[in-house]
Amino acid sequence: MTSLIRFIFQCAAFAACLAVLLPRPADAVQWRALAETARYKVAIDEESIRLTPLGRLSVWLRFVPKGESQRRAAAADYGENNYRSHFEFYEIDCSEKNAVLTLIDIFGASNTRLKRLRGGIQPDAIIPGSSLDKAAERICPVMDEEVMAEEDETPDPEPDQAPGDMPEKQLSEEMKQNIQELTKRTLAQPANLEAWRLLGNAYFDADLPEQAIEAYGRALAINPDDTDILNDQGAMYRQKGEFHKALSNFEKAFKLDHKNLESLYNSGYVHAFDLNDIPRALKLWRQYLELDRNSDTARQVRSFVERYLDEQKQP
Repeated sequence: MTSLIRFIFQCAAFAACLAVLLPRPADAVQWRALAETARYKVAIDEESIRLTPLGRLSVWLRFVPKGESQRRAAAADYGENNYRSHFEFYEIDCSEKNAVLTLIDIFGASNTRLKRLRGGIQPDAIIPGSSLDKAAERICPVMDEEVMAEEDETPDPEPDQAPGDMPEKQLSEEMKQNIQELTKRTLAQPANLEAWRLLGNAYFDADLPEQAIEAYGRALAINPDDTDILNDQGAMYRQKGEFHKALSNFEKAFKLDHKNLESLYNSGYVHAFDLNDIPRALKLWRQYLELDRNSDTARQVRSFVERYLDEQKQP
């Protein structure tokens, strides 16, 4: 199971429940001007702000074309000739400074909703100076400086704890048992590729990147050309902040399989949000869209491309 698919399975149940609870944008009446881009006038519905079960703040933004040429361009993008405006529903994580675009509602004349598009489930970094960044500034609470100072203080170690010792990560009994059983299996069958893969997956799910990288490394020593393991190990390298090692894995996976969509997506993500190499990210994402145009991930990639191109056009 790849890292992307595993993440989707973990989030699918929550996303399905959340979709039922979302407020209807057509009912929103309190729109406040927020920003302007090259194509749109953007407004925010402050009355739609809600706290989600994941601790994010959700909000609706409205995008209205600035003129007829901009409206026609948006109509072509969304495949709706009668397009007049669209609303985007975001979940913003104020502490991590990222957001998930969950829904896009397309509206025609008389505020008639033409269709609803599902967004992604993976949070994206908020681009500084963007409309979404301005929305986050508007709705995210400003912490009191005294509170922030208290949070930044490092607690004194316990008397029986040596300085530098880190508390052991709390794992569920099920996770511990699974890791123990898989470790025994790898010791008994050190040449078993699947055993090392499953152990790496178990560490991945337990959020233990160093152990996962090592287990995946043992699997790759048996089969260096397993693209799924390359992608999963790359995801763990990224989590540790070793971005160039992550890219090396993703690029090797794509070189081995030129239809490996996950490696293209991951490479673009690292270039954009970790290395701030937007031109390279756009090139990779356009390459992705040549291979996949209709999936949920493709729609997310297309939103990345359009968002960055739109931001680049701003004065």
